[in-house]
Amino acid sequence: MAVNRTPHVRNLILDNIPVAMVTMDAEFKITSFNYHAEHLTGFTATEAIGKPCNEILHSSKCDSECPLQTVQKYGESATGLEAEFINRFHEHIPVRIGTAAVENETGNFIGYLEVIEDISREKSLEREKNNFQFMIAHDMKSPLVAMQGLIRRIREHYDEMSAEKRDHYFKIISEAGDQLETQIMAFLEFSRQTTHQIKLQLEYTYLPELIDQLIIRHQAQAAEKNLTISSKHGSIQAIKVDSKQLQRVFENLLDNSIKFAHRPGEITINIRKTDKEIIIQVKDNGPGIAADELPYIFDAFHQCKSNNSGHGLGLAAVKAIVREHGGRVAVKSSLDKGSIFTVRLPKTY
Repeated sequence: MAVNRTPHVRNLILDNIPVAMVTMDAEFKITSFNYHAEHLTGFTATEAIGKPCNEILHSSKCDSECPLQTVQKYGESATGLEAEFINRFHEHIPVRIGTAAVENETGNFIGYLEVIEDISREKSLEREKNNFQFMIAHDMKSPLVAMQGLIRRIREHYDEMSAEKRDHYFKIISEAGDQLETQIMAFLEFSRQTTHQIKLQLEYTYLPELIDQLIIRHQAQAAEKNLTISSKHGSIQAIKVDSKQLQRVFENLLDNSIKFAHRPGEITINIRKTDKEIIIQVKDNGPGIAADELPYIFDAFHQCKSNNSGHGLGLAAVKAIVREHGGRVAVKSSLDKGSIFTVRLPKTY
């Protein structure tokens, strides 16, 4: 059924305003839904219009301090309210919300307006700055201090030190150097991804074949940990993507699953298609991710407190690569119930 939209010019203006704009009637049913609202929520205007707003718009303000309820109760507009928005793809998006009552030409109340601004980049940069400072001050400084201390000890006590002791110190220095190099290389690679210095080399790629090849390469590693890896897919056509970059995406997700899965356990990779997308899900039975960690899991340099995992550079690169392809990546997880990472890629031919 066709959706009744605003007149063409007004609709064109609304779709080009760089924030999500949603209007609702007096009963909180959605009456208009611009392009940026579609992109933010994952729902089309056709799906959203006529639905109660709480079925489409889900933020951390909904349950306890809904800004629309404030407008209804006190007649006061609200601006600058920060919240966490969760869309239909389970992406956690920091937003800034503004609300107001809508009146007709004669001044009679007819509904509500909600403006939702995606501030994820702004918030991500703030967190990445703090995380990077922590990494420099702790994770990169620690191996450097250890190397310097051992080198000094060797120089001061070389003659009285046994060859075995020196070899032991040299081994620790080498391992610390490797650790430092790994962190630096990961950071440089992530920097190239986020500054778009790596250009996508698009070619027709059959994703099930790419995934199956990765599984074969990881079977031995998984078997050592008493894990099985399997894939499921129907009839999926080839799409134009950068196969090498996507290989890095799924290799990273698979490595994480193997690293954290409970033993014995199973990792499954499901591939399916919709009219517009190819959807790949990597599911494991690992320890899961705490709810308060989920909004930050793809931040650069973020360390999960719940499982003490890395510096987040791998997952940050995953998000950057998927975004370059015009896609989305999200995670659905809870403690002790495993994780499902979902990559959505547009069908490109």
